[in-house]
Amino acid sequence: MNLNLKTILAICGAVLSVLMVSTAQLTDLFGPGVTKSIISIAGLINMILNSVTVALSTQASLVKEVVAMPGVEKIQVNTQANQTLAQIATDPLQPKVGTKPEDRAQVIDIAKG
Repeated sequence: MNLNLKTILAICGAVLSVLMVSTAQLTDLFGPGVTKSIISIAGLINMILNSVTVALSTQASLVKEVVAMPGVEKIQVNTQANQTLAQIATDPLQPKVGTKPEDRAQVIDIAKG
């Protein structure tokens, strides 16, 4: 299994979420004072991790992750692309993402906004 940064953050978030809702079990194990601290810390860290995950989960990062997958030769973008995808398709540093030849001029205009 290949774990990327977003997957690792999601797994950490899941573990923290379990801690946040395990009040009864944690109280039995650690007592009420320590449990309150564990739940508070887990909640704060969980909110931070989820915020970072959202920031990393952009359309641009999704396209770049798909392009990096083995087996992907080229992604061709047409005139239905949004500005983010059009910018990637017209970026010369992204050789595996491009425009359909007949749509190139329009995709360039979309990329400009």
